[in-house]
Amino acid sequence: MKEVERILAEEKKDIDSIEVPDELESRLYKALESSSSIRVKKKNWKPVVAAACIVFLLIGYNFNALAYYGKKLLGYDSVMNGTLKQLNELGKGQPIGKSYTFKNGLTVTLDGIMVDENQLLAFYTVKDPNGAVDEINHIGMSMKGFIREYNPESGQGEINNEKTEIKWVHSFEKPSAFEKTLKFELTLFDKNNSERGEISFRIDPSKAMGHTLKQRINKTIEAGDTKIYIESIVASPTKTVLHGKIQNIIELAKDQMLGERLRPNNVDVKLIANGQDVEPQGGGMSTDMKGIRFHSEYDALPYDLTSVQLNIVSFSVDRDVNKKVDINEDLENQEIEVLGQKIEINKVYESDRSTYVTFTTSEDVVLTRVVLIVDGERINLKETTSSDLKKLEDGTIMHTRTMHFPKTGSKYELSIEKMAYTQAYNKIIDIPLD
Repeated sequence: MKEVERILAEEKKDIDSIEVPDELESRLYKALESSSSIRVKKKNWKPVVAAACIVFLLIGYNFNALAYYGKKLLGYDSVMNGTLKQLNELGKGQPIGKSYTFKNGLTVTLDGIMVDENQLLAFYTVKDPNGAVDEINHIGMSMKGFIREYNPESGQGEINNEKTEIKWVHSFEKPSAFEKTLKFELTLFDKNNSERGEISFRIDPSKAMGHTLKQRINKTIEAGDTKIYIESIVASPTKTVLHGKIQNIIELAKDQMLGERLRPNNVDVKLIANGQDVEPQGGGMSTDMKGIRFHSEYDALPYDLTSVQLNIVSFSVDRDVNKKVDINEDLENQEIEVLGQKIEINKVYESDRSTYVTFTTSEDVVLTRVVLIVDGERINLKETTSSDLKKLEDGTIMHTRTMHFPKTGSKYELSIEKMAYTQAYNKIIDIPLD
């Protein structure tokens, strides 16, 4: 609005400096006198002309600015990140302005959408005339097209002080390029009842924003006993998405049969553009007939892009181990290695008909399933106690704790069956821009 105010102020100065020629008065007066349907008193002609000039200048000079502000989504600044605010300021997106009202008076208005290569963003308002919009149990939603249904992925909203409305921005899967019409399907769940509604709208392909960078990477990164595949990156005006894979379906099936399954927890990948980290926005993992796949989401890339890199930092995973270690009460600081991770068994002792095993690992290593075989009998872990953290000179944090097994005997064997750990990678991948 400051820009519009500046333009109006400049135009006012130009209007104030306008000098009307003396002969124009007599010409206008004669033209008005000759018309039988218009009568204007001679003394009032200057204000009329001045007003007409102002309206002409406002519309003529600022038509684009007025149309531009008409395209903006109003009231969504608090639920938009910086990238979406910039796109909104530029008038990007497609206005919709359609509503559906449920029987209880609750109204949902789809104000507009933004579509690009990565997602469809729905901007909608939920209004409750009773001022109890914060008490809504749940509104289910999806985008349904002719080809298929597009599920919601993430969203955020903000309620006003009067509790009469919530402004929402919700992300959906990108619709197919062949979709012409979508239905914003809504389901209101109220106690034991539910009500369905829909808002139908056409997609304007001229409003779609496409992508700014789309590259196949196809690189395999290995470290220790783990590896990940970096497949592709797609950057669009609203966000950037990295796609990768942990295992294909053959590798997944093989590990299942051998009892060496892995369950990935997190792939830490930093996106660097023009030498600066790009803000992460989340991600996820899935297991299906294509194997174990992951994606990482980031903010949009800068407009003046000169370089893009990926820093593959680490991979956190929970893996089947099935490693057995003979231990006894005389043991002291015995070091073993499991999947490249060091485990130091500090001591074994008995107390109150129970056996205790104290061990130390790096902070990120967790024995997620471990049993003690006492004289051939499997004894499950009861609890882990006396946890202690110590930071080494190189910055590594070591974690010491004691496992409690409710059984004593003459022969002990520690069976480590599952273990979670973080494998460091720290590999840089340069992404070509062309």
